[in-house]
Order: sequence, then C-alpha cells, then structure tokens
Amino acid sequence: LFGQTLPGALWAIGTVVVSLAALIRLQHAIPARVALRLSGELLLKAVPLLVILYVFFPRLGGTLWGVPSDAYSGLTGMSDEMRPGSIRSVTESPETALRVDFFGTIPPARELYWRGLVLWESDGKTWRRGTPSIPMQEIRPLGVPVQYRVTLEPSNKPWLYALDAPVAAPENARWRPAATLVRNEPVRERISYDLTSHTRYTTGPPNSVERAAALRLPAVSPRVRKFAEELRAQHPEPVAIAQAVLEHFRREAFVYTLAPPLLGEDPVDEFLFETRRGFCEHYASAFATLMRAAGVPARVVIGYQGGEINPTGNYLIVRQMDAHAWVEVWLEDRGWVRVDPAAAIAPERVELGFDAIRRLEAQGLVPGAVGAEALARALELPWFEQAVRQARLYWDYTNLAWYRWVVDYRRERQENFLHALGFETIDWPRVLAILGGSCTLVLIGYVVWSRRPPPLDPVQRIYFRFCRKLARAGIVRAPHEGPIAFAERAGYRRPDLQPAIDAVTMSYLDLRYRRGASNEGLRALARAVATFRSNDPD
Repeated sequence: LFGQTLPGALWAIGTVVVSLAALIRLQHAIPARVALRLSGELLLKAVPLLVILYVFFPRLGGTLWGVPSDAYSGLTGMSDEMRPGSIRSVTESPETALRVDFFGTIPPARELYWRGLVLWESDGKTWRRGTPSIPMQEIRPLGVPVQYRVTLEPSNKPWLYALDAPVAAPENARWRPAATLVRNEPVRERISYDLTSHTRYTTGPPNSVERAAALRLPAVSPRVRKFAEELRAQHPEPVAIAQAVLEHFRREAFVYTLAPPLLGEDPVDEFLFETRRGFCEHYASAFATLMRAAGVPARVVIGYQGGEINPTGNYLIVRQMDAHAWVEVWLEDRGWVRVDPAAAIAPERVELGFDAIRRLEAQGLVPGAVGAEALARALELPWFEQAVRQARLYWDYTNLAWYRWVVDYRRERQENFLHALGFETIDWPRVLAILGGSCTLVLIGYVVWSRRPPPLDPVQRIYFRFCRKLARAGIVRAPHEGPIAFAERAGYRRPDLQPAIDAVTMSYLDLRYRRGASNEGLRALARAVATFRSNDPD
C-alpha cells in the first residue's frame, strides 16, 4: 500500500490474477488451471486501458488517501545527532540511500563527499545541529562544475544530500546554513532532484555568530586541554595545528576499526589517550574538539562518502553503509576547508569504499597498514561473489529503470509528454475527453472481437471441409443439423455415397466426442475426406 517498487508491482499483479481466478471458480465449476488462464487473459485485455489511463489521467499534487502515523516507522536514514556508535549503527545496513546519475564524467572517489547535515553543538559526548542564527554561506566556486541527478530513497527525514558543495537548491527545498539543503516536507517516497556542485571551492569569512558557534567548547578533560594548548604553542597557524593532529594520529598508531571498544563518560579523552581505536565519528569528534580547544573554528559534517559504480547503467549507488563523518575547519585564506581524519588513518575508506574496510577486517588486516599487493589479494572476489554482485547490480538497475519510466511519471513529465504530442497548452477537459474516447474505442474493439466465432479445432476444420464437398453436390448442411442427422439425409439423397459419408461421420464423432483427437486419427480422417468424391454418378 505504501510502496511502488517493481517487486511490489509484480506481487500486486500476482494477487489480482489469483483473486480473479478464485471469483471465476466461484461462478463456474472449472479446473483451477483453466480459471488462472482466463484470469490472465482478462488482465492482458486490461493492459491497453491501463496504459491509456496512466498516460492521460491528470497527475494530482497529493495523495488520494491518508496513511497511518506509523506508516514510515520502518524507514532508515541518517540521524541529526552524532555520538560514539551512531554512524556505525547506520553502516550495518546494506540498503540503498541514494543513486546518482552524472551528466558527464564521474568524479574520483576521493571527491565523493555527500553533504547532509552540519553539527555545531557538543556536550562532550553528542554532537547536534543546534540553532545558531547563521546567515547563508557564500560559496565561491573553483574549477569545473559537476552536474548530476540524485534519486533519494525515503528516510522520513527532510534533509537532502548533495555533492560537497552545491551551489543552488532544487525545487521544493531551501538552503540552510553551512551549504546544506532541507526539503519542505520529509522524504517519505523516492524522489529525484537535479543539482550542480563544485568539489573545489572557497567560502567567505564567518560572521561573529558563526565563529562563536564553531569555537564553543564543551567540558573537556585536563589532558585534552593541555594537549590542545601544546599544539597551539608549537604551531601558531591553524593549518599547521590541523596537520599536527593528523600526524599525531599516524605516529601514535591509531587504528580505524569497525568494532571499537566502548567509551565511558569522557569519550574524547578515552579515545585520544587510551583506546586509540575508533570509527569515523570517533575521529571527527576528537579532531573537532581539539581544533576548538586550540582556538581554531571547527564543525562536524555528516553524510555519505564514496559509492559503488553500477556499470550497467553508469550511475553511482550510495548505500547506508557509506555513512561518514568528517570535519571542516576555518582557515583565513580559504574559508571552511574539509579535513577527514579517518581518511588520514585508513585511506582505503575513501579510495576503495567502506566495503574494502569490512573485507580487510574480516581477514584480520588493519586498514592503513596493508601493502599494495596484499591489499589487492585481500580485496579480490571469488567467482561466486562476483556473480552475485553482478546479479545484484543488474537488479538494482532494473528497479531504477522501473522508477524512472513508470513511478516517476509526475505532473511535470506528463505535461512535457502532452506537449510532445502536440498540445501547445494543456487543456485538461480536452485531455479527459481524449482519455474517455480512447477507452471507449478500446471497449468497442473488445465487443467486436468477442462477437467473432471461436476458433475451430483441427477435427472441426477437416469435417467442415467434408461438408463443403457435399455442398458442391447440392447437399447443404442446415445450421441446426447435427452430424448424424446430416449423414442420414445425405445418404438418402445419395445412396451411392452413403458408405463413405457414414465412414467420415463416424470417424469425426469418434475423434471429437469419444477418444479425442490423436495425430494418427487426424491423418486418417484427413485422408478419408481428401479421397471423398461427390461427383454426380451420371
């Protein structure tokens, strides 16, 4: 009731066929096989009417009925908060989050950061969006723009995802601070929108409110504060502080892992100085906290990173397991700059995707510490897994094609199609008249077709050939006359032909009403009719 997927459509067709067959059997005592065949034939006859209604019936701007308040409770998506383990829980899902068609070359994996939400406030454990009164961010594009179309799966959340960073908001959406996009209502069904982004850009300087929000420091431990002060004393420039933290992560053997240890009341302190093992949210939270403690404006961005290219349709599949968190710091000459501390520890996460991390850990290998040859061997798929992967990609492309050509036939596409048919202006009364006239013509065609005589079986065709031979001799079969009565009358008229007439008639009755038609019997009857001669004996 709430989905329009291809499997759902196939399931609905199956239920209609079975239900209609059940109704037919309630009215007629016929075998189930025959009832299913009749049901399928009726459904096929309805296809022309279905196509006409689909093409011409006006698309409405809303739904035809309401849905329960919990109808969307099963939808999954990115939360608007980040705490240790929150993004890790999202990555456990292999479900598709969005698909992307690029109008040109697909950017390299290291540039595929799908911006969703910016988190400003932290209490030391959880990062939240907050509500700072921040004006719209100025985006100064650099390089060639990237144009693409996003097909977003339902999430029951209002935010949209865009390649970092978008330069315009799509229809039915609005800008939010920090170059994020929010839809006017939650995404409760699959939607598509076109965007233009610049993967290389600079921003304007932050105003006082934005800067204060990006420097607001939660309660931190003395060890974190001391470490930040040392960084600031050794590196006066913000970019040098950021590089020093990344180098600290590499030098102190921090590990990027999908199964980090649990953290207690002070997760940033425990992660930096004790466990040193974490997922992307651990690194993003610790890095942003250190930057703020060192006096560098910083904010956390959550969304998705990477994706899998489907060569069948040449588009990108971004799944829930591609969920990611990174940090943006403000530099005097460049504005807000993305820094991904997790990628500094495990470059495979960005270059090869989340699935590569999962495969490495399954084989006991540490991301970021594997040589090129060992990495290639570890990521090589067996033939069976390659076949399964290819089948999955074909099925995904089939579902996407179903959405594009059937489900996504919205009012705008309908109007474009009607313009292509010659409607300069959309006159809906005229369109409805065409719809009604087309349906009427189809129904009239069905009536005419149903009045045609049913097709003859092979036994009847041979027997009627025999009747035509007798008609040429002046013995015409009456419409009400059965085979036996006709044979008796024909024999009375032509006593010389009575043995042959009786032989053909009895063979016909035997094949049609007793034994059933067999190939040998049909050949014998055909030979008897072929050799029958009705010429006048005189």
